Amino acid sequence: MSRVLIVPMAAMAQTAGSLGRAITLAQALESKGHIVSLCVASDVNHDRPTSFKEYPLETPVPLGLPAFIGMHTFPIAQKLGITANKEVKSFEEVLHLTGNIDYRYLKESTEDICDAASGFKPDVIYSEFSIPAIIAAALLGIRCFATVSYPTRSSFASEPSLAHGVNRILKENDLPEVVSTLDLFSLPEKKFVPSIPELEPWEEEVVYCGAWRKPAPAASSPIRDKILVYMGSGNISSLAMVRVIKEALADLPYDVFIAGKDLREMQDGNMHIAPSFDFAKLLPESRLFINHGGQNSIVDGLINRVPMLICPGKVFERKYNASGVAKLGAGLTMDTDKFEPKTIRNLSSCILEDPSYASNAASLGKKLLSYGGAAEVASLL
Repeated sequence: MSRVLIVPMAAMAQTAGSLGRAITLAQALESKGHIVSLCVASDVNHDRPTSFKEYPLETPVPLGLPAFIGMHTFPIAQKLGITANKEVKSFEEVLHLTGNIDYRYLKESTEDICDAASGFKPDVIYSEFSIPAIIAAALLGIRCFATVSYPTRSSFASEPSLAHGVNRILKENDLPEVVSTLDLFSLPEKKFVPSIPELEPWEEEVVYCGAWRKPAPAASSPIRDKILVYMGSGNISSLAMVRVIKEALADLPYDVFIAGKDLREMQDGNMHIAPSFDFAKLLPESRLFINHGGQNSIVDGLINRVPMLICPGKVFERKYNASGVAKLGAGLTMDTDKFEPKTIRNLSSCILEDPSYASNAASLGKKLLSYGGAAEVASLL
């Protein structure tokens, strides 16, 4: 039995990825008899307490701006779709834009994690893409495990000029400096990939986990009469998403569910609109999943055997995920500037009318489910 402190990456941006995986991991570890706590920020993604002991973590402010400015300007930019015009070429840029490698944030968040470790006394600090968690573990001499992904490696894409805040923290604490912030992801003792080799072909030694979580039990042959739409944050504005999808798919014989955190709940014909839906329930009943190419969305779609139409925008990781799905015949991709009714209708029809897309999605989903998931971490503690 081990004591594990899990630290998800924090952000003001709306994204369920890191915190969702952290909670799934915590549940898996607890079910195996381990003692788990979270060190988690009270950001926009953490809107309700978990069932685990929680220690506070500072919330980063985009670009390291003063908090009162970042708290107001960034959400407005997201809502209006302004952030969709920003091309993000590496995970290092993501960390910079979200404020996760700003010197002041790194200093405060590393101290928060050290304080949490002092109280909880973990055997392992688990970094869910958290840079300060890796730094804190190195400072304290505590074993560190981490979630990693192929496109977040420094050898895939990086921006070393953004590493000055990280190197300042490292130098102040007599730790070796790095060329790129992303080099820190090579430090954890064990690195876990919530994917499969077909989608993320690592050369280095990593532990593939496949789907982090298993799909909800479904009928053996569910009626697939739904289309799901979720575009995440910073890609397509919610207003544009609803307008385009309604015009493109309103006359199809499917119930269309459109989710976006700043949307009001309503129904218009076959269109169901809300801030969120229970995707675990809806995906097994879906014929098509239109999404932004986020890691969780891709995996959730595949394990439920749903082919996808992906609009990854200008974010490097989403573009990588989308290209992998398309190359393996489980969906199609489109550019943001083509997010218009005619294109959506044509590409959706192509997927819906060709059974090979669903077949390939099912094949990849089966492979994802053949690995141990989050419980794989427990087996290596």
